[in-house]
Amino acid sequence: MTPSQQIDYILNDCFLAVGQAIGTARSVDFEALEWWRTRYRVAFLNAMVRKGNSWELDRDRVTAVGRFLGQRALCHAGDKPAIDLDCARKASADIEGGCHMNAIRDGVEGLSAPKPTLVS
Repeated sequence: MTPSQQIDYILNDCFLAVGQAIGTARSVDFEALEWWRTRYRVAFLNAMVRKGNSWELDRDRVTAVGRFLGQRALCHAGDKPAIDLDCARKASADIEGGCHMNAIRDGVEGLSAPKPTLVS
């Protein structure tokens, strides 16, 4: 399996976890889902290229973070009928801040790497 195929598999698993947290409480706007998928596809691919594929070791932790991402998105949605792009961005900011703090605590290299950007 190529890294690109592996990333798609990982993202599917992660977004299943996001959906488990959101449930039927809200729908997710396509624009928000597309933004999340693009953002985390790039971030996970960059991590895999830098550090190798550690999905088997990290799956439980990463899917737990995915469920937390869904919970934060619900929180930011408030009374809105759907999770929109603004909610998705705010939820990601919440999650990524915590991930950054954990990486510092764990002494993970590459913390100065730029935020994910689009990769072809």
